Amino acid sequence: TPAATRPLDGGQGLKNALRRVFDGQIPNYGDYNLVFAAQQSRGVRDAGTAAVGYVVGYRWKPAELMIAPVDLTAITGAGVPVEVNMTNLAHALQWDDTSYEVGTSTGRIFRFGVLAAPVLDIGPGTPLRLAQDEDLIDFTSFMDAFIAMA
Repeated sequence: TPAATRPLDGGQGLKNALRRVFDGQIPNYGDYNLVFAAQQSRGVRDAGTAAVGYVVGYRWKPAELMIAPVDLTAITGAGVPVEVNMTNLAHALQWDDTSYEVGTSTGRIFRFGVLAAPVLDIGPGTPLRLAQDEDLIDFTSFMDAFIAMA
């Protein structure tokens, strides 16, 4: 890859775009803190750039996750958001690779990784770095508590 494709800082604009995707799909969206999470499967983390992922909303009271798939190439919703809370939580755990897995009583399973500075591929040759290091600290605390409640 040429040097020109090194990731640029997505800044607040990228955070705002991801919030719009989430807010457009979720009722009472203002109650959630948000992080971007990359999809993962069988312990394979995408080391490069991600084109599809989740905007994960979380809140402490009531303890709840809202997982909203996002298509990063268009920065639009990519599926039906799923709510995970104490009424439908089947399991929640953290894998050795630091990714998380949550499953619902209806059989939906989500495995995702949250990084402090993921690179999002928002279009051909347009990788943007999302700074969410402070958000990651709070999210990690939340997930520790959420897993303990599972």
